[in-house]
Amino acid sequence: MRLVLVFLMLVTVSSAQDKLILSTEQPKKLPKTGCAVQELYVIGLTTHDPAERHRAMLAWLDKTKCSGDDYVTIWNALPEWAGTSDSPALRAKIMEKAR
Repeated sequence: MRLVLVFLMLVTVSSAQDKLILSTEQPKKLPKTGCAVQELYVIGLTTHDPAERHRAMLAWLDKTKCSGDDYVTIWNALPEWAGTSDSPALRAKIMEKAR
């Protein structure tokens, strides 16, 4: 029984090796969008005054260009990151930038 198991594992491994792609080419790098969502996260967690946090988040959204997926992440995490600074103005800015 053990020999059958070992044989099956060897067959599986050898068939998987045939599907490996060996290439000397460097993988293509995706273009950077200039978006570091972590910066917004840090603003939310380190700025304790709600009015100041609101202004800082709006300023960050104004100066930063992100991908659609990044804006979805920001939208979903905004209640946690902004806390009491979460507002219709922040939400509108995210929707405006996501277009």
